[in-house]
Amino acid sequence: MVPIFDRRTNAYILVLAFILMAISPALTADAVNIPSDLNTGPYVDKVVFKVIDDFDQKILSLLSGDIEFDTHFNTPDIIPVLIEHPDISVYTALRYGYGHITINCGKYPLNITGFRKAFAYAFDKTRVTIDVWKGYAQNHDSLLPYLNEFCIEDQLPYHYYLAQPELGNQILDDLEFDVDPVSGFRNAPDGTPFKVIIEYASSRYEIAGASAQIGVDALLSLHVNAEICQTSFWDIYTRLDNHEDYDMVFYAFNFLSNEIDAMLSEYWSKFIDVPSFNPCNFKNQTFDSWYNRLLYSTSYEEILEAASAIQLILHENVPRLVVYNNMFMAGYRNDVYTGHIEDKRHYVVGPWTFRKIQKIDGNTGGTVKVGIESSQLWSFNIFVDPYTPTSLLLWSSLYSMDPNLNPWPYLAKSCIKETHAENRAVPDGHSRFTFDLIENATWSDGTPLTADDVAFTFNYLVESSVYGNLAAAPFFELVAAYTPRPFRVVIEFSTDSYWHFYNIAYTRIIPKHIFSEPDGIGYRKWGYWNPVFDPKEPYITSGPFNLTDFETGDFCELSVNRDFCYFPNLNMSTTSETTPTTYHGEPFNVSLAITGGAVGAAAVILVGGFILQKQRILNLER
Repeated sequence: MVPIFDRRTNAYILVLAFILMAISPALTADAVNIPSDLNTGPYVDKVVFKVIDDFDQKILSLLSGDIEFDTHFNTPDIIPVLIEHPDISVYTALRYGYGHITINCGKYPLNITGFRKAFAYAFDKTRVTIDVWKGYAQNHDSLLPYLNEFCIEDQLPYHYYLAQPELGNQILDDLEFDVDPVSGFRNAPDGTPFKVIIEYASSRYEIAGASAQIGVDALLSLHVNAEICQTSFWDIYTRLDNHEDYDMVFYAFNFLSNEIDAMLSEYWSKFIDVPSFNPCNFKNQTFDSWYNRLLYSTSYEEILEAASAIQLILHENVPRLVVYNNMFMAGYRNDVYTGHIEDKRHYVVGPWTFRKIQKIDGNTGGTVKVGIESSQLWSFNIFVDPYTPTSLLLWSSLYSMDPNLNPWPYLAKSCIKETHAENRAVPDGHSRFTFDLIENATWSDGTPLTADDVAFTFNYLVESSVYGNLAAAPFFELVAAYTPRPFRVVIEFSTDSYWHFYNIAYTRIIPKHIFSEPDGIGYRKWGYWNPVFDPKEPYITSGPFNLTDFETGDFCELSVNRDFCYFPNLNMSTTSETTPTTYHGEPFNVSLAITGGAVGAAAVILVGGFILQKQRILNLER
């Protein structure tokens, strides 16, 4: 296929690049304006996800109007093409994630902290920002994304923004990484020669390959033998997942929430031999001590203190080097629909947009077509792949994550948290949450959704954990989930933690009458439950859309659920009309709808990848 990108636009991009670089990063962190009737919708009839794996074909489909959205970001060279099109708008926001190079801290001599630090000093992040991203990115060091409220990027005592190979070479000299007079490359301190391979997983060189090459250039400036290597994504992912051999790997994260406990679990030494965890093979006792404090802290101030200390430790030890924090640039059609919702997690192509958009002429209805990649549409089992674009439109939870990544009431109208200090009936050391629910929610087969389903969900997760259900990870300290009233559920933990509410809030609620034993799916079959692919498996959901058609590798059709609890023809609950107050982890003492703060997973040691799967999506940067 002939490239559709006009290289003559480079001059235009460079001019725009310097304009963007002049903008303070803080300006990109402003809160998204949220409509008070956020829950109300949908107004369209259908959302159809069309599988288009070829990048050029996706752009052509957007330009022709065959799709209204593309779920992936656009690279800098295509932006002028989209901007010039009269029926396409481009939403640009700082990405809630970053591109990075993961370093194998368990492999000699990469396990030497000074070597990794020398590499960080030699790496030219500004070159990535200018040459690779054409100014559509900013330099970044912290392993928390810039938009996370606990990120201390602007308070770090020093930065790795500019190439400083002189500092890196001095560090390596002091560590006795001597330069071999014959090869011209450094040997390890034990005298053995070594070579560093930086791998990247992408069929396109523009972002991934170019970033990895700059890493190779940094190593060469340190007299370290190095080269770039393109590898298949699944090969790299498997090796990272299973702690198999590699040196350095470039890939990217999109974080899906503010849950810093799960973000930082990537570096916890308790996970160093656990599949799907700690791919850096990083081990540091001081980090572990602060991470344990992070898990069991109960106040915002304690969390901030621990998060700050942890970021400083990671900054000094460099188990992973962030190479850019780019702008997420999403092109979308503006000639049929209006009302798009800006979202820090999904940008402009997410569940809130599909809930709120309607035709420009004010009429409801219509079919929205979205381009996705086949890797985004491989399972409808929410325990196996809980964050597909479809699952967020099919399932409900007690709270949604609003466009600012804060909790927004969904099935819950209110929540009260109590400890022994507020209620003597709560055992000392425990924390108890009482949720009152809306009363007009139903399952897609017409069965009412009640507190019984909510209590059953959390009990199901715990019971199915013995059969390997990783979704139980945040609930190993759960001691009770019961229903004193049809629309009231009580959930109690044996500990008190800042994170417990958030673990409960976003868990997808499952239908008791479908999963309960002995006639339902049961505890053993959580991982074998194969809805859609096996028509004999029941797929009863509760979200704003129902699944109505699907073809493997081709498309997925969702049709509006007219029995949805917030469908616009219904009498809306007041929770959709009230802007919740900000919550920063202080004890609950009134019935309220909660927003704000970070979100997380419980302090548990487990086998598997649910927390990481919950936190971020690995990306093959183009």
